[in-house]
Amino acid sequence: MIIPRNALLMILIVAISVVVAACAGDLEPPADGEVTVITTTYPLTFLSEKIGGDRITINQLAKPGVEAHDFEPAPSDIRAISNSDLFIYNHPAFESWALSAAASAASADGDNSPTVTVQTINLELAGENHGGHAEDHSTFDAHVWLNPLEAQEQADRILSAFIEVDPEGAQIYTRNADGLDVELQALDDLIGKQIARCELDSVVVSHLAFGHMAERYGFSQIGLAGLSPEFESGPAQIAGVIGKMNELGISHIMQEPNVSDRLAETVAAETGAKLLTLHPLEVRTSEQASNGIDYLEIMKSNAGALQAALRCS
Repeated sequence: MIIPRNALLMILIVAISVVVAACAGDLEPPADGEVTVITTTYPLTFLSEKIGGDRITINQLAKPGVEAHDFEPAPSDIRAISNSDLFIYNHPAFESWALSAAASAASADGDNSPTVTVQTINLELAGENHGGHAEDHSTFDAHVWLNPLEAQEQADRILSAFIEVDPEGAQIYTRNADGLDVELQALDDLIGKQIARCELDSVVVSHLAFGHMAERYGFSQIGLAGLSPEFESGPAQIAGVIGKMNELGISHIMQEPNVSDRLAETVAAETGAKLLTLHPLEVRTSEQASNGIDYLEIMKSNAGALQAALRCS
């Protein structure tokens, strides 16, 4: 029997479509729908979006414009964690409530599949032991994402978690993570070049959130406040900062969005220093979130601010 040309063409198209669908099976969304992810802070959201792509949907608990250090989950947040596939946080030094929230969510899960909880900062960085004793995290700087190479380590843990809950998407997640690694390495190279050959080696910051960045790029931070921006600095602390500014010739103060800048403005008025924005990236401002300004752009802005403050060539 002779098959008409048009019919033969249709048969070939259908056959090719079946083959393509079979080969691209792992490119389809998960059979049960999107992988649901709860993150605590913006850097984790950025990394997760980059790795997860269209296969995931994300809800960030600490919303744009809030002070992430003061965030406490509401009952609705616990329910959201319970109903998610993944709960991703940084470290108890930053989210002191994360482990208890995960435990509450687990007891609320009932017969549902348990939520996978992911801590993205290595326990050893905080000098933790495993003897069953509560650890004091008050002196641990959890802002590791301000060093792009340490953000890569967070991304590695997120990648492993995605593959655990959605193994069919492993190829996509791995490919996306590889692309993210390239972007983070390029960012690290850019910042390193931008704040090289500087007249100064110290900056005054609103609070001591920039230790990982300072260590990576070779400068020191002088804090108006400690690790928490809510810490009230006394007159002796402020006088000491002003003395160091005069001694070292520092003419800028790095203030932060999302927190009160009253102290930075007061010291700037006292010393004649100029104010520059250095973003700790815990959460974005509402304007940044609305305009889609992401981690990479904010980090580049941080590099520009440091370049000016450190007087780099």
